[in-house]
Amino acid sequence: MIETLKLSDETRARVVEVFSSLQGEGPCLGERQIFVRLGGCNLRCDYCDEPGTIPIPSGTVRSAEEVKDAISGFARRRAHRAVSWTGGEPLLHPRFLMPLMRWARRKGLANHLETNGTLPGPMAALAPLCDAVGMDIKLPSSTGRETWAAHRDFLRAAPPGTFVKVVLSDRSTEDEWRKVLELARGAPRPPRLYLQPATPIGTVRPIPAARCLRFEALARRAVKEVFVRPQWHHLWGLP
Repeated sequence: MIETLKLSDETRARVVEVFSSLQGEGPCLGERQIFVRLGGCNLRCDYCDEPGTIPIPSGTVRSAEEVKDAISGFARRRAHRAVSWTGGEPLLHPRFLMPLMRWARRKGLANHLETNGTLPGPMAALAPLCDAVGMDIKLPSSTGRETWAAHRDFLRAAPPGTFVKVVLSDRSTEDEWRKVLELARGAPRPPRLYLQPATPIGTVRPIPAARCLRFEALARRAVKEVFVRPQWHHLWGLP
């Protein structure tokens, strides 16, 4: 598994966009956040809603100062509680993120990291700066590869405030789901678990309701906090 790529340094990285919107998933659903979308991803999921961010390289080379200026501009215009560092896969840019996350905290903004949960090394380095981590557990039926070991190591490195999201399509199997629950049970801090029916994209279709509810019932035997929550920003027509 790729731990890091030389895509960026402390001063610059490939950035796709910086914008203000409502968080569309997870426990901060509906919260106004400033999103910093970084380019490049080490996976290729069939349900990806930002496929333009996958290629390495993607986005435009931007300096840390340019990103700070953009964040500050949005923060001046209206109140935001957090910056959501997203992608692509933001943990491909740990050296760029570390000073920016420190700066965001000094500005009074929480750091919300959205990640595919396969890069435990960068996660361990950034964990002290993260107030919330939205970690995906990726199913082989959607990615074409198994990442169970990387997810296990990631959960060991992840900080308090980490929650797990699993996108479920009509291809998701009960065997895969049982592996997800094994990971959650074995984590040092069992995370909140979000079942997210896939947003229809291309040939991808959401998990049938009856199967989703069975997965939810199985999860409640293994994890204390379980939620079924689809992506809402698509329903709202927001980026």
